[in-house]
Amino acid sequence: MATVDVSPASTLPRRKSAVESWHIPILAWIISRMIGVMGLVVWPTAEGKWFNSFGLTYMDGGWYRIIMTIGYPNGPLPDFSTSWPFSPLYPFVADLLTRLGVPVGPSLILVSWIFALVALVGIWELTRVRFGQAVARNAVWCLALLPGAVGQVLSYSDSMFAAGLVWLLVVIDRIVAKHEVAQQRINHQWWLVGLLSLVVTASRPNGILVLIAVVCAVWMSQRQLINLVAATLPSILFFVSWIVYCNNKTGDPLAFLTAKNTWLETTIVDFLSDPFERPAIVLHVVTFVIAGLVAFFAIKKVPIWWHVASGVLLIPSLIVGVEGLARYVSLAIPMSILIAISISQWSKLLRSVFFIAAASSMLFLAVNVVRSAWVP
Repeated sequence: MATVDVSPASTLPRRKSAVESWHIPILAWIISRMIGVMGLVVWPTAEGKWFNSFGLTYMDGGWYRIIMTIGYPNGPLPDFSTSWPFSPLYPFVADLLTRLGVPVGPSLILVSWIFALVALVGIWELTRVRFGQAVARNAVWCLALLPGAVGQVLSYSDSMFAAGLVWLLVVIDRIVAKHEVAQQRINHQWWLVGLLSLVVTASRPNGILVLIAVVCAVWMSQRQLINLVAATLPSILFFVSWIVYCNNKTGDPLAFLTAKNTWLETTIVDFLSDPFERPAIVLHVVTFVIAGLVAFFAIKKVPIWWHVASGVLLIPSLIVGVEGLARYVSLAIPMSILIAISISQWSKLLRSVFFIAAASSMLFLAVNVVRSAWVP
């Protein structure tokens, strides 16, 4: 079977061109940090204080700080909130910086921001190759400016999760493209997919659900047992180890899930019965509805496993807790791409209005995270 050979001389300019084109995700990263910092740090708090030095480590950032400083608690789960619902990879990576002398707060922020840039570069690379630069540019700005992107400015694990997911999709796309050219049945890059799946699984409790999309990708592209093992084994080993660890510490193997029972959650049914009980939820639901409507018109233009990845993230949030749904819209990477495909057909004026509205909503959410303790 014939293969396509690419000489090093021709590959180097392509890579150089790709790196040079990263000015778009870098600019989007800078702008989104500026908006986030303005809302979380600079904007006056409810008490009228203009500069909130702890704005970037607010909300869940406090739990990650606890994990880094004293670890997960021992003993049976109490009736109040603990750090168990938060996965260990993000604070573990941040802790590596503290061992070099970086304070805890800046370590958490730095890791979050670095992975946010990695995620933006990843969505650029994924969409540029498949859909062209116009769609790629819009996809980058969607990921950077949709309201839920505030979670990637805060000291949350969102950026790490998003980076792992988007690069997982990049590698799968390249495997599929190579398979279509060379008809290879076994591809060792599935082991890289496995490592990226591990990042997704170990950074958020619901990350294990993304394995469903990975299995779907293997099944629909290179249906070999070794590929399936390579793509899923690292995540499965982590998840089993995490369950054993939880059981040893608390006596509950699903402590990371059980501990969420102490949280105040609002289902979509609760929201529909009383939409304005909690103003924050309105923003989350409106973001989801608008994003879903815009994305719908491009639904046939992406692989099935992209939809599976979005579904396993968004559907559970609708069922068990819509507050935070705006963040899941951003974490479901294919949503930003579908929106980008759709708005690429709009006029420049409409696209500008869309992004101005998105950025304003992001700022509004960031301000209220600090002022009114809204869940981002």
